[in-house]
Amino acid sequence: MILGAFCFASFSILLSVYPPTDIPATVMMLSSLVEFPLVFISGVFIPIEEMPPLGKTIASFSPLTYFTDLAKYSIQGTSYYPVAWDLTILLTFTILFLAAAIKLHEKSLPKRL
Repeated sequence: MILGAFCFASFSILLSVYPPTDIPATVMMLSSLVEFPLVFISGVFIPIEEMPPLGKTIASFSPLTYFTDLAKYSIQGTSYYPVAWDLTILLTFTILFLAAAIKLHEKSLPKRL
């Protein structure tokens, strides 16, 4: 849970890098536009095992897929991916999102001041 929280917090920090206006609602709209489809392709409603091959490929690019797989493992004892793989991918996404957010914030912060 903690790793998932860090991953999605760093993703939100990445999405908040460059707001086109001074209105926070604009950032929230961008966040919803990106995060809403992730819910549907991440095995939350349709298990990964039942997805067609294209769906499995698309789902593999979402960090929510791996978090959902870990949650399924903690409740049911079964998972699509190995637990170590889920943890590794979530940690990788967290580091990538955070590193990208730091670099982009360094560039855009002086423009916002």
